[in-house]
Amino acid sequence: MELSAPIIGLIILLLIAVPVAYMIINASGTDKKVRKSVSQLSQSNGINLKTIDIIGNCVIGVDEASKKLIYTSKKNPSGDFKVINMEDVKDCRAKSIKQSDKTLDWVGLEIVERTGKFEIPFYNEHDEDELSTDAFVCLQDAKRWESTLRPLLKAS
Repeated sequence: MELSAPIIGLIILLLIAVPVAYMIINASGTDKKVRKSVSQLSQSNGINLKTIDIIGNCVIGVDEASKKLIYTSKKNPSGDFKVINMEDVKDCRAKSIKQSDKTLDWVGLEIVERTGKFEIPFYNEHDEDELSTDAFVCLQDAKRWESTLRPLLKAS
């Protein structure tokens, strides 16, 4: 009985499966470290986050009890850590910039405060270093976050 064909098949399977499994395990480990880091930073600021979402390079979470929104980047969680008091926010909406009918250039949240407005990017087509998912998935995430944050806005 020839064993060379099954052995070659097994070697090819391992050459494909081992790097893919390593990438999956490595990515999930990085996400866990980022979540833990953001959770610790939040707790040191007196914020208790129930959920932390990682959307592309953006890490975002909300404490509904204290009405605080946190966001940071996945690459530098402690350096880019920002806290927003939702009582100071006038408006919050999902925003997207279309390149054409079928493609999006930018997706994120637009936060309007008394002092001005700023954006939290979930997807940026032109950022080569950004780790992200599909633009339309990010748009759905932005809409979900808009509906989560709207009830926390101070009624004007």
